[in-house]
Amino acid sequence: MKSIRNYCRSGIWALAFLFIAFPLAATSQDKRDIKRADDLVAEGNRIFNQRDFVGAIDKYAEAIMLVPANSNARFWKGAAHYYLNEYDMALPELDMAISQGYSRPLDVYRIRWRIHYGKKDWAAAESDVNNGLTLDPDNLEFLIAKGDLAMVADRYSEALIAYEKAVTRAPNNGALHMNLARLYRQMGDNEKQAEAAQQAIQKGTQDTGEAYLLLAEARKNLRQYDQAIAAYDRALNIDPKNYEIYRSLADLYRVQNLFDDAIRVSRKALTVFEADGEIYTDLSWYYSLAEQHENAVEAAKAAILYAPKQYMAYTNLCRAYNDLNRPEMAVRECNRALERKPNDGETNFYLGYAHTLMNRHNDAAVYYKRAVTGLEQFTRDNKSYADGYYLLGNAYLSDQQTQKAIDAYREALNISPRFARARYNLGVSLASINDKDGALEQYRLLLDLDASRAEKLKAEIDKR
Repeated sequence: MKSIRNYCRSGIWALAFLFIAFPLAATSQDKRDIKRADDLVAEGNRIFNQRDFVGAIDKYAEAIMLVPANSNARFWKGAAHYYLNEYDMALPELDMAISQGYSRPLDVYRIRWRIHYGKKDWAAAESDVNNGLTLDPDNLEFLIAKGDLAMVADRYSEALIAYEKAVTRAPNNGALHMNLARLYRQMGDNEKQAEAAQQAIQKGTQDTGEAYLLLAEARKNLRQYDQAIAAYDRALNIDPKNYEIYRSLADLYRVQNLFDDAIRVSRKALTVFEADGEIYTDLSWYYSLAEQHENAVEAAKAAILYAPKQYMAYTNLCRAYNDLNRPEMAVRECNRALERKPNDGETNFYLGYAHTLMNRHNDAAVYYKRAVTGLEQFTRDNKSYADGYYLLGNAYLSDQQTQKAIDAYREALNISPRFARARYNLGVSLASINDKDGALEQYRLLLDLDASRAEKLKAEIDKR
């Protein structure tokens, strides 16, 4: 009996030893695995810093096999996948790092928001950015990111708050000033767009060409035309193959009544864009304005060759034939334009004028009324376009609506004070209602713009 009790007691102690020994063995093994995993992460980080991201991933994967809850390994494996542009493989690792309590969550948000942004998952990107700002409210990267995401969502006021806070932290950051210039463009604030674009240039933005474009556009909208031309010139020197710059610069020269310069820029554009119908269309217009009517015809024909579906080349050809007193040919081309854009106001005006040249006054009157209707709509849709008001004035004058013509010419000149043709027509219209003083004022203003046209106006005034 005693031996049985001794045996049982010994058995109990043996079982107790087993229960104690196994956890100790497991804990010892866990510690070895954790130590080995940490060493693998350290080795992976060394390889990572050598930009061998594939090799680093292998080390982090080994560490995770040993200790799946190693948040360091999860984070760095996700980061390595990110740098390899393997976003779908990076995200799960970064998510696990956060869920496992990674000690530097800000680093996770910094990478993860970019992945979401690249995948256009704006909500997820914004969530990470907001989480980052909760941890570090003045973090420059997250402030810029918040502005970028607000811009994507067209939340311009929110973007402005973020960018302005960021720029107080980094006033010499040219990229930030560029972001502000783009934002102000979307908000329609030309003054601030110009200021931000100028700051971006001064602070060394990498997007210098775009900065000059934004500056030029804002100056143009502010009707600071000389400054706009200078900015477009700088942009063109930086980016001599930029299609937009050539056309915008040429048109600014037109606005300034500098038709030879507009022609020069357009012809230079054609050395880069040899078969471009839009540029030839512009060129035909500038030739007409410069009273080089044969050249206008040839440029319009080239425009039709390269862009036969565009109505404006036919309209310009119609105009050029009118200027050459070839109304039958003008009628043909205007009708072709109207086939492509029915009810166009400008085309109807030239068609009416062609019928006037052929002494078909009843037909002309019909087209002039159509021109008025079309150009009234055009000017409603393009309130800052001087040529639209000039053409509307011509249509009103041809439709015997002299006072409305005067108002339209004044609006054209308000937009473009150097618009010599509009000033001449305004002077003639004022003379026709016996406002000689007003007509003479236009004559004096015209002398500095176009002396030859000014003398023609003086002769018209003297007839009254």
